[in-house]
Amino acid sequence: MTDYPNPLAVAAKGALAGAVGTAAITLAMQKVPALIERRFDISMTPEPPPDADIPEDPRAELAGRVATGVLERPLPEEGKVTAGQAIHWSYGTLWGVVYGILHSGLRLPALVHGMLFGSVVGAVASTVLPAMGLAPSPTEQPKRISAAQVGYHLVFGWTTALTFWLLTLRD
Repeated sequence: MTDYPNPLAVAAKGALAGAVGTAAITLAMQKVPALIERRFDISMTPEPPPDADIPEDPRAELAGRVATGVLERPLPEEGKVTAGQAIHWSYGTLWGVVYGILHSGLRLPALVHGMLFGSVVGAVASTVLPAMGLAPSPTEQPKRISAAQVGYHLVFGWTTALTFWLLTLRD
């Protein structure tokens, strides 16, 4: 008989792992562009396509759209930024729950599963955000920006996977 893990425990550990992964991707997105610019003299500032109306902070823009659509009133700018961060962290944490549930069934090695997981999360982001008008599509961005986005999502996937692995070592 197979011993199945407690679904609530898997979800909780996945949520924590997703939060740690979100911290890692957030830090990478804040620090890596400046490092690349300093070390390699390559601009990592994304430039939206000239005919597109792409917001500077997609998370804040999404929060503003949700507030207007659901609450039927606009958020002040500082409220958009705070709500945008809440969306960002909730989104990463939710992906961690998904990771925990999937991993408890698949049980792939953490680095392999983290790479696959980060790739899926990145593919979703590079599809959904452009469809919502919140970011340019990967084909509308310089390759260096698209490559950085892939790298960021791999950092998220690997960090989430390794954190989940550490949390479940004794299970």
